[in-house]
Amino acid sequence: MVGVSARKLLFAAFTFVFFGFFLVSLVDSQPVVYHVEKQWIKLWMNTDGTIDLFYNLTVVCESGLIDWVEIGQPNAEFSVTSCTDLYNRSLACTTKQTNDWYGVHIDLGYFLGPGENATIILRTGVDKMIWEDETNPGNVGMQFTPSYWPVRIEDLRLAVVVPAGVQKEEIRNSPDYDNIFQEDERWVIYWNRTDWQPDKQLNVGVGFPQKYMTKWYSLSLWDKIVRFLTSPTFVVGGVSVFLGAMCIIGFVMTRRNPYNSPKLSMEALGVRKGLLAVEAATLLDVEPRKILTMILFGLMKKGAVEVSETEPKLRLRVLHTNNLQYYENWFIDAIERSSDTGSLSDSKLSLLILRLRKEVDDKLKYYCRADTVEYYRKVVEKAWTQVKTGGTPDVKANLFNENLDWLMMDPRFGTRTKRVFSRVDEIPSGSSWWLPYWVAYHSPPGFRATVEGRPAAPTTLPGSQFANAVVTSVESTVNRIVSNIEAFSKSVAPATPPSAGGEGKAPPVEHSGCVCACAACACACACASCACACASGGAG
Repeated sequence: MVGVSARKLLFAAFTFVFFGFFLVSLVDSQPVVYHVEKQWIKLWMNTDGTIDLFYNLTVVCESGLIDWVEIGQPNAEFSVTSCTDLYNRSLACTTKQTNDWYGVHIDLGYFLGPGENATIILRTGVDKMIWEDETNPGNVGMQFTPSYWPVRIEDLRLAVVVPAGVQKEEIRNSPDYDNIFQEDERWVIYWNRTDWQPDKQLNVGVGFPQKYMTKWYSLSLWDKIVRFLTSPTFVVGGVSVFLGAMCIIGFVMTRRNPYNSPKLSMEALGVRKGLLAVEAATLLDVEPRKILTMILFGLMKKGAVEVSETEPKLRLRVLHTNNLQYYENWFIDAIERSSDTGSLSDSKLSLLILRLRKEVDDKLKYYCRADTVEYYRKVVEKAWTQVKTGGTPDVKANLFNENLDWLMMDPRFGTRTKRVFSRVDEIPSGSSWWLPYWVAYHSPPGFRATVEGRPAAPTTLPGSQFANAVVTSVESTVNRIVSNIEAFSKSVAPATPPSAGGEGKAPPVEHSGCVCACAACACACACASCACACASGGAG
C-alpha cells in the first residue's frame, strides 16, 4: 500500500509540474503586443560638446508577457547615469552594441502582463554631439531624432535646453517649435506630438553661435575627404567603403571626455505618487506648525510619545522609538531630554521643517510639481468623501480617525469636521486614539470624569462634541507647539519657490533616443564624422 501511494503521489506531482510548464510556455508563446503610452525626452546641450539625456518611457502591454525594454542611444560614446522605475527603484540594465545599434537593455525584474504598464526612467550622458555647422559659419549644431518604435506612441514630447547665454533670436531650429520658454535663464525649445504612428520619425535640429561653447567637434580634413569620397556623387566602390569603415573605426575608438552632471532640472514624469501625509502637507504648503502637529499626533497614535503638560508650555514624554518615519525621529530629537519630560526646541523644529522641505523637493525631482499638488488635493477630498459616506456614526468616526492626518491639511479642517458630524450622532469614544489627550488637557473642567484618578471620557459622545473635541485639540496644539511663534515663522519662511524638479539634476524625460550630430545641423545622419544610426526601441 505504501508503494502504491508513493507512486500515485509521484505521478500527481509530475503531472502538476508538467501542466505548470505547459501553461507557462503557452502564455510565454503568445505574441507580444504593446504600445507606448508616453515618450517624454529632455535634452541638455552642454558647453563642452556633450549632451545630457533624460528619458521617461511608459510601455503598456496588450498581450503576451514583457520583461525587458531596450532604449537606443545616439552613438557608442554614452554612459548610463541611472535607470529606475516610477518609484525610484533601481532597474538592472546593461549597455548593448550590435553592429550600428547602441543602447541600453533594461530588465524589469518581473513579467508585465496584458493591461499592465511599466515606466522606465533612464538618464544618460553622450559625448561628441555638438558639431561645427559648416553651412552657417560661426555656428554649432546638433540634430536629434527621438527613438522610433514599431508601435503607436500616444504622447511624444521633446524639450531641448540650449546653453546659458544663448539669446532667443540666435537660435536656429527645425522644424518649427510648438513652444519656447525660459527655465533657469536658459531657453527651452519644445515639441509635442500625439498619436505618433509606428516607425515614424521626428527629426529635430538646433543650432546657435559657437561663442557660447567651450568645446565642439569639427570634421578634420581627412573626414571631409572621406565624406566626399563616400558621397553619392563620388562612388568609388571598394575604396570608398574601405575609407568609410576606417573613419567609423577611428570615431568609435576616440576617447570621449569625462561626463559632466547636468546643471539644471526639469519636471517631466507627471505625478509623484506615494508621498506620506506629512510629506504631502509640506508639498501643499500647509502651515509649518500644523505639520508639526500632524507629526506629534502621528507619534501619539503609535504610542511613541505622550503629552505630560500643556501649560505653561507643551511638554512630552518619549515612550519608545520603534518603527518611526524619518521626520518622526527628527521630532523626537527636538524634545529636550534633560529630564523625564521635555519641552520642544524651537530651533530644532525649524530645522525639521527645512529638512523636510528638502526631502520632499528631492522626491519631487523629475516630477511635475503642479500635477502632483493637484493629485494630493484630490487625495484630501477623497478622504473627506469616505468619511461623509461612511454610513453609521461609528463607521464615520473610524474613517475620520484613520484619515485624520490627511484631513488635517485641509485649510477648512475645522469647519468641515463640524459639518460632517451631526448632533444626533452618537460616537463611541473608544474608537478615538486622540480623545484621552482632549479629555486630559482641552475638555471643559466639568466634563472630566475620573477613573482611578485619571481623566476619562464617557462611552459615547454626541457628534457635535466629538467634532469640537478634535478641532480644539488640533488648534490648541498648533498654537502651543512652538514657544516663539514670530521667530519660528521667520526661520522657516520659504525662499523663492523651488524650480521644477529641484536643483542640480535634470528631470527624467525618458525614452529611447537617437541623435545625429553632424557638421551641418540640417544633415540627414549621413556625414562621416557623425556615423550615428538612429536607434529604434523595443520590448519583449
